Amino acid sequence: MSIQSAFSHPHRPMTCQRCAIRSRSLCGSLSDDALGALSSISRHRHFAPGQIIVTEGEPAIFANVVTGIVVEKKSLSDGREQIVSMFFSGDFLGDARRVNSDSTAQAVSPVTLCAFDRNAFEQLMDVYPVLTQSVLDYAMARLENAREWMLLLGQKSAEERVATFLMRLAARQADAGCRHVAAQSIEPGMALDIPISRAQMAAYLGLTIETVSRRMTALRDSGLVAFKDARAVRLLNVDGLKAAAGDNDRL
Repeated sequence: MSIQSAFSHPHRPMTCQRCAIRSRSLCGSLSDDALGALSSISRHRHFAPGQIIVTEGEPAIFANVVTGIVVEKKSLSDGREQIVSMFFSGDFLGDARRVNSDSTAQAVSPVTLCAFDRNAFEQLMDVYPVLTQSVLDYAMARLENAREWMLLLGQKSAEERVATFLMRLAARQADAGCRHVAAQSIEPGMALDIPISRAQMAAYLGLTIETVSRRMTALRDSGLVAFKDARAVRLLNVDGLKAAAGDNDRL
């Protein structure tokens, strides 16, 4: 039996029909046959906040984030950890070029993954070129995002970094899974949950904890945001926050 006939399904699985992230995940461009084949090698996995999903050096994971937020961390030579990216609902975890993960992925909220068997996934990439293209498109989007983040770390002031972080987080929480969301879709009064600690936020932004705290206070004193606590922020002035971020058209 051929690989294609072994994985082929004539109808879209009911679980995929009900999937809230299908249109904005890796699966969005797949035909019903390809989606059925992918569904046949998938299973949902659940993780509690703080639970490690995959550790650096372990076999790489291939999965769509269905719900929740995942951080990707790299270990430094002195034992410190650096958060290098965050994954939201609709994002894809995995790198077809690597057998083993080059980073650690950790849940920072309750997380559900739609995880795929790696070997079968690679076989399906040979059978369905559209799946290969979807993986490539997502990899290019991540590269573009990494370049934008390099600009933030290399050129922006401390206040611009903090404001940009809040705007990007708001965009992803407002429409998780979309790679670029217009600031106009973020409404004044929006409640924003910061999923990482101030220490992690500082490391992510290349700042000290004290600097992050001072810049957050400055944004509050300027009337741009309000705080319920360290993790709960309300956006009061979206245009002002976007200006503080130093952004034009992109978040």
